[in-house]
Order: sequence, then C-alpha cells, then structure tokens
Amino acid sequence: MFKRLLLLLLLALSAPAHSAIESGLWYDRTHNGHGLDLHRAGPLLFGTFYTYDQRNAVDWLWLQSTDFEAPTSALTHYRRTPAGMVGSVAGSIALTPVSSCPDGLPRPEARALLRMDFTLNGLAATWCVEPLLPVARVPLAVVSGAWYAPADSGWGVMTHLFPGADGSTRSFRIIYYHDAAGDPRWAFASGGGDALSETQTYYTPYVECTGCPSGPFLTLVAGQATVTLTAPLADADSARNHAQIALDFEGSHFEKNATLALLSKPQRVAGAAATREGPIAGSVLADGIEVFHDVPYVQPPVGNLRWRAPQTLAPRSQLRDARTVGPGCPQPPGGPELISEDCLQLNVWRPSTPGPHPVMLWIHGGGFVAGSAVQPANGRLQYDGAAWARRGVVFVSLNYRIGVFGWLAQRDLLGEAPDHPQTGNYGLLDQIAALNWVRGNIASFGGDPAQVTVFGESAGGVSSCALLTAPAARGLFQRVIVQSGNCGWDPPSLSSGLTQGDRVTAAAGCANATDRRACLRALSAAQLLAAVPPVSDPANLLDGESFGPMVDGFVLAQSPGRAIAAGNAAAVPLLIGVNDDENTTLTPASLLPATVAGYEAAIRARFPAIASGVLQRYPAAQYATPQRAYQDLLDDLLFTCPARRAAADHAAQGNAAYHYALTEILPEPGLAALESFHGLDIVLLFGDLTLASPTVRSFGERMQRSWVDFAFGRAPGSSDAIVWPRYQTPTRQSLELNSARTAVLDDYRRDPCEFWNGFLVL
Repeated sequence: MFKRLLLLLLLALSAPAHSAIESGLWYDRTHNGHGLDLHRAGPLLFGTFYTYDQRNAVDWLWLQSTDFEAPTSALTHYRRTPAGMVGSVAGSIALTPVSSCPDGLPRPEARALLRMDFTLNGLAATWCVEPLLPVARVPLAVVSGAWYAPADSGWGVMTHLFPGADGSTRSFRIIYYHDAAGDPRWAFASGGGDALSETQTYYTPYVECTGCPSGPFLTLVAGQATVTLTAPLADADSARNHAQIALDFEGSHFEKNATLALLSKPQRVAGAAATREGPIAGSVLADGIEVFHDVPYVQPPVGNLRWRAPQTLAPRSQLRDARTVGPGCPQPPGGPELISEDCLQLNVWRPSTPGPHPVMLWIHGGGFVAGSAVQPANGRLQYDGAAWARRGVVFVSLNYRIGVFGWLAQRDLLGEAPDHPQTGNYGLLDQIAALNWVRGNIASFGGDPAQVTVFGESAGGVSSCALLTAPAARGLFQRVIVQSGNCGWDPPSLSSGLTQGDRVTAAAGCANATDRRACLRALSAAQLLAAVPPVSDPANLLDGESFGPMVDGFVLAQSPGRAIAAGNAAAVPLLIGVNDDENTTLTPASLLPATVAGYEAAIRARFPAIASGVLQRYPAAQYATPQRAYQDLLDDLLFTCPARRAAADHAAQGNAAYHYALTEILPEPGLAALESFHGLDIVLLFGDLTLASPTVRSFGERMQRSWVDFAFGRAPGSSDAIVWPRYQTPTRQSLELNSARTAVLDDYRRDPCEFWNGFLVL
C-alpha cells in the first residue's frame, strides 16, 4: 500500500501545491490515544487515522486528499492477505479548519483547530483535533516524515522530531504494520537526542473504543526497533536509512530488517539541512539568510589519504554542528588563523525562500599555494556569500588542497590506487569532488543541481577553466566564470611535475628512504611547509616551488587552452575577463628594473630572439616608469591575451561567450596608483563597501547583479538593461566595466596580442 501510494504521488507531481493544514500529529484531547498522522508529498496530503477497533485493540486507517485546506477522504482499511494488500472503505473523514470547537469546550494554547467529521463502521462522530507537537523545529526534523520500505509494502515508520521543554531534540515514532491475521496495528515510541540511529522500546496502547467516552489508556511493551535515518532520500540506501524491527501483538510476531526511503516531502527547517551524509545545523541571519560552515564534502586527506584522490564520506551517526567556520588548508602565514590538513569543507549560504535557486560555486585564488574559502578580511569572511544569497542564488565556497599537499607529483605515488592511476592534481580532484557533492546535496539547501555556475578568480579562475575541460567534471555545472585566470595552452606536464617531485622528496629528506612514500606521509604539515616553501611571486618564480594543475593524461587529458580550441571543453556559456592592470600588485615595482637601461636589459635576457620587437611594442618612453612598462607586458602575456584567445576559441565552437575588461580605479590613497589591480574584482564583488563612496558601492552591486544574471541563464547585465554583446570573431567585442561608463570595446588589446601571437600561443 505504501509503495502503491508512492507511484500515485509520482504521477501527480505536476499538480499545484498548497499549504494550509500542517503536517504532523493531531489529536483530540477528549479522546485519549486517537489521532491523525498527516504528511505531504507533491500535491497530496496523506496519512493515517490511528484508533482502536471494537475489541479496543490498536487499528489504523488510510486517508489521502489533494485538498490541503479542507480535505475529505475515504477511510480505507487495509488488510494483508496471502494475495497481497486488500483495501476496503470503512468510512469517510472531512477536516475543516475552525477557530473554536463544535463541542464548545475550550482548547487553551492550541495553535490550530480542525473540525473532524467522520464515519467509521456505522459510527458518525465529530471531534476537534489540534497539533500534538510544538511548532518550533529542531535541526533533526529534516528527517521527520513518512518512511517506507520500497521492497516490502504495507508497513511504514512515521517519524516526528521536535524540541522538548528544555530545547533538546525529542522523537516520537509510530510503526504501522499488520499482525499475523493481516489486521492493521500500530505501536509507538518516544525518545530523544541528536543521534541519527535510535534503538527504542515500542508500546501498544489499549484504550476505550473509538465511540466510547474518554478514559485512561494502558500500554504494553510491543518490542524493540532500531531506526536509522540519515538523509531524506527517495532512493533507498541501507547504509543511511534502515529499520530493524521486532514487535509482538497478542502472540503474533512482526519482524523486519529493511532499507527505508522517504515517502513524504522532505521537511524544510530554518537553519538546518539534510545532506546525504547526515543532517547539519547552521545559523539564520537577521534577514532570514541561512549559512552553514565547515561542511565536509570528502574524507579528511590525512594519514594514508594524503596525496590520494578524495574519498567519499561515510554517513554520520550524529547531527553535525555547522555554525562555526572551519580551518583553511596548510599554507604559509598570512592566511586563515586556523589551518589543518582536515580542511576539505565548504560553506553554503541559502536564500530565505524555498527555491529551487541557481547555485554559484566559488573557487578561491592564491596562486595554488595560499588562500581559502575561510580567508579573514577586516573581521569577516573575505568570501561572504550572504549578499549573493540575497540575490536569489545558493552560494557555495570550498577549500581545496593547495601547495605541496594539493599538487605534488611524486614517482612513488604513481598507480598507488585505481581511482587515480597518475599523481598530482589533487586540488583539482577536490574541486570535482565538491561539484559531485553539490550535485547530490544542494537540493536540500534550496539549490538547483541542474543550474550550477562555477566561478573563481586568479588561481580560482585557472581552476574554473581547467574544470571546463576536465572530463570528470563534465555535466556537473552549466556555466563558468573565469576572473583573471589563464586558460593555459602549455601548463606543466606530468614529466615536469615528477621532476619537481624529485626536488621536493630530496628537500623533505626522504630521497634515500626505503619507503619514500611512507617517509613523506610521516612528515607533519609544518615540516612539509618548512621543507618546501612555495613561491611567493608567481610572475617571477624566484624563491620557492610553484604549484598548480598539470596535464597528466587523467584529470586533464590536454591543456585547457588546447581543449577549448579543439572543441573538447564543456559546451556551456563562458564569462571571462581581466583587470586592466593585473601586475601592479602581482609584480610590484620594487622587484622590477627601475631604469630604462635595466628594463631593456631584462627584456633582452628574457626574450633574446624577439627583444627588439618587444621593446618596440612596450617602449619605456611611453610609460610613467620602466616598471610600469614591464607590468603592462606581463598583463598581456599572462592574462589579457590568453583570455582573449580562450573567449574566441570557445565562441568558435558555437558556445555563448562574454568578455569583460575591468578598468575601475579606486580613489582611495595608495590604491589609485595601482589602477585596476589584480584582485580589484574581489573587492567589488565581495568586499564590505559600506564605507566606500556611493559610486563605488553602486558599481560593485552592479557587477554582482551581472554575475547573478549570468547564473540565472540571462545575459550578464540584463538586470540593469546593459547590452553586453557576445564575444565572437571577427568583432571580438568586450564590455568595459567601469563606474563612470559602460562601453563596448572592439577587440580589447588586439595589437599587443596579435604581436605575441606571432611568436607564442598564449
């Protein structure tokens, strides 16, 4: 019967949903032990009238209606027979919301009342029922509902979790089943706690018959049941949702060991969410935005899982507290206050409305050696997603392994495990694992798993472009935004990565170890960081090891740039762009030649074959300083021209592509000289602009709206009536992003990029 009802629900899901009568337990305080157990699924209100037969033995009848406001239904008595479940109509029921009861008796503190008119086995009666349990919700209430066994119809477990008088979690469960004679019976249990698995003693009540006056009821022990409810899944999973039941009723035994699936609509609880690994408890902001921190998406990459592909999480046994920010991944000083190798977690901001909402997944920058999703900035998270959630998207930020922990390619790790036959690219595998987590869980946060936008800046932009071309990420997102990221044509190869791995192994003191792999894993995170200092200046690579994605033939079959040009990237819309002066912060003037002679000598040393052409294209005389000339060259070489090529190549495959150039210059002292610096987009999209000028604040909000437009599937800028042209050859039109103007640029930086194209593929 429960299984047949599920099929009915699936056939009727297109009907409109309403909300009037709440789900839960309803009772009449003048009739002990009787009540309604109501649930919803799609357009259907369904449940049981739990009562007693003429022998005063527990009995239940099924009801269902498509009317949420004043439902009427037959009361169906289901018996189990050798031929299967057989239903017969035993009466009818009508529920009508009222403000006072027809019997005239007061129901103090009742938050709602229903007039319940019913007929049953020739008896006609009118009762007045009210909710039995508190309206307040506890986080574990996300697994409340009607649960059934898909492989074994005719019985189920109705679970209700609610706050006790002291605020703790309390549970009330009713098991509906059939005795040996095939008659419907029920037993109840109550308990408490935040454990996801609960073993309880169940009781069978005996009271006066349905039509008799109220009187005391007695209970007899019916048996025990262990019910494990981890995630409200319609697809059964015995590791997550399971019931082991042994009940007796007047000498007949009912025993089950079965996988459970949720039949009713999952409960939405403010500040709580149900992941496939178990419920989590977050926080609710003043405006109703919900935030969840430190949510693990894979197993901690510690011990023997260091330098392994991310491993799927097992179901949890307890509610997880997601109210506190977790650690960042190991990195040099200057990042999060707390770092740990157990860092593979994400943060989710959920709008106050139900959804489904588009999802925006943010990948932080930091040169693949620093940064995190929990980076602090002026007493707040740098990548706070609340403002994005207010615009109607579910915002997700994630940590991924960085530095030597995320990108080391080491010979002894080759072929260690079948899920990763190569070595390296662990950080990219983490990002793919996070996308898989989003696919499986984000609906519980009001997100649409079929409307996911991946976006990131700097190393996060490089990652976003790599994901665009990674075979294992295909289908996990529908849009990509690349901010100041290079879709590299010739990133490091596995061979060069292994050579770097030899250096790292030697620097860590493990080159001569009998088991180099074990030696490296035995080192603490602090020891590895000290032995392998990461590069601090990505443009010059002067003082340490640089890390990042490599073409390994497994995670990346070819370089992102080549994959895009060959049509091997995901066929999804792309928004890509650069800041006009990236290297004013990436390559400070103090690290560059201060004289014209020094500048020209540096160019001849770096580009010996084409130095004359480079100096003609970037003559020091046309710049305020020689350093600025070198920075402009690096902008084109590392950012502008690769983005120009990637946009054109992606568009050439028939994909929607949009390009921007951010030219804003902040007026604050010390920032104006940096012009449109690397990271300016982060300030505008994520920064606390309450103290900024109204012009800058308005511009930042406009940029954010444009990004959200793109996530909703609209052209960026649509909310502000901005005409943002698609990027395509031969016009190559970009949009200039500036608070003072919104201009279409024809082939931004064409001449210098065409110059470089004569010598390099960028």
